[in-house]
Amino acid sequence: MTQMDREIKIIHTADTHIGYRQYHSDVRRKDFLQAFSTVIDDAIKMKVDAVVHAGDLFDSRTPSLEDILDTMKLFSRLKGADIPLLAIVGNHESKQSTQWLDLFESMGLAIRLGTIPYTIEDVAFFGIDSVPRSKIPLFDFSVFEEPLDSSYNVLVMHQLMSPITIGEWDCASVIGSMPFHVDVMLLGDYHKYEKTTVGDTWVTYCGSTERNSLAEKEDRSYNIITMSGNGIDISRRTIRTREFLRIPVTIRDPAKIYEDILSAVKEHEVEGKVVFVEIIGDDDSVSISYAEIEEMLLSRNVLVPGVRDLRKVTEDLLGQSVPISFYDPDEAIKDEIKKMNLSEGGLLMDEIVRDLSLPKTKVSDEAENRLSTLLEIMDFSKPIPLACVQEKISLLVSETENEATHSLPPEITIIETERSEINSAEGKVPEPEKEPDIVATETENEKHPEKKQKASAHAKPKQYNLGDYL
Repeated sequence: MTQMDREIKIIHTADTHIGYRQYHSDVRRKDFLQAFSTVIDDAIKMKVDAVVHAGDLFDSRTPSLEDILDTMKLFSRLKGADIPLLAIVGNHESKQSTQWLDLFESMGLAIRLGTIPYTIEDVAFFGIDSVPRSKIPLFDFSVFEEPLDSSYNVLVMHQLMSPITIGEWDCASVIGSMPFHVDVMLLGDYHKYEKTTVGDTWVTYCGSTERNSLAEKEDRSYNIITMSGNGIDISRRTIRTREFLRIPVTIRDPAKIYEDILSAVKEHEVEGKVVFVEIIGDDDSVSISYAEIEEMLLSRNVLVPGVRDLRKVTEDLLGQSVPISFYDPDEAIKDEIKKMNLSEGGLLMDEIVRDLSLPKTKVSDEAENRLSTLLEIMDFSKPIPLACVQEKISLLVSETENEATHSLPPEITIIETERSEINSAEGKVPEPEKEPDIVATETENEKHPEKKQKASAHAKPKQYNLGDYL
């Protein structure tokens, strides 16, 4: 290890989750972008030597064009200030081959850390992208290139690591497997700030820059890492973000429940905040209209209204999954559709179109396949419960050889669970469901060549999505 000529100061950030429309709110989406913008502002003011991003820059592997452009603008500001952005790929944004980070690197806006050291003065930086649990035992550490004459070696990872949390990987195992000494590990994926030492190696999580759930109570933050001849110093700086407010209401008189809730809400300044009314009490037989509570909160200019019914929930269960109700426009649409008395075919089409797990490029094929099956088994002049239709479709498809099975999407409800609360006992922030990769499938025209000529006359122009190819 050589003696450093000067002090090196970097910002360590992670889990920015740009593009996350939390609670279906576009304002919350902008909040996530603003939080990362604050980090960039501070980096430029402090004239740091680099910004290190430890994964989950985006919340999705298919971010919108607007989110991509906004991120490029932030990166361009760093480049204009001559501050390099060093980053790795997190589990939320990870794609099968070329990553968004590769696009930014090709534009000169970022540097993707890997097995070859990137050096700033006497400090060498390495990176390991998020590794699936099944591939951890097979990870090859011998591919790392040993740095020459570095004062400090920094390893950046996006992983849940023990002993800080109940992790998928062990810090001591990683440090011992590297072909050189690691002085500091800068981590992402765990949304809470942590700092410790493993042997003589500093290990730290900076925390997320915005609240991904109600369970994330602590202030959001990033790290400032200073390396000099005197050693390594790690400090934390908090970020001012939109306030989340919990308002507990204990049911004493069921007849006055709404009066008690209104009285409790009036005791707080709620405008522009994410507000959850938490209903507490032993009597869980009293029916409560969540919609009325949400409407009352919205009338007081709450950004996001929510209700947590904690009746009969023991203290041991409070940290686990608790049903949360919040205003959902999709549910209102669904209620209106039910009132329209649509045929089973109409309801089937509605479910297909609003199925978020179905890629847009597959909607036409899915609709054709299901409606064809529906026409074979039912008479539209006679009302048949949708459940019966689902059962008949399943039986018919299971009896047909070489046919792909298609199950109807489950009914969507307004009761949702905060993603960070599901595994809070393990300290893990689970991933939201991702859209499946688009794969080549045999179309109806390929199975029936005689239909191809007729179908081509009405075929729509193919639409291309940049995200499908990167």
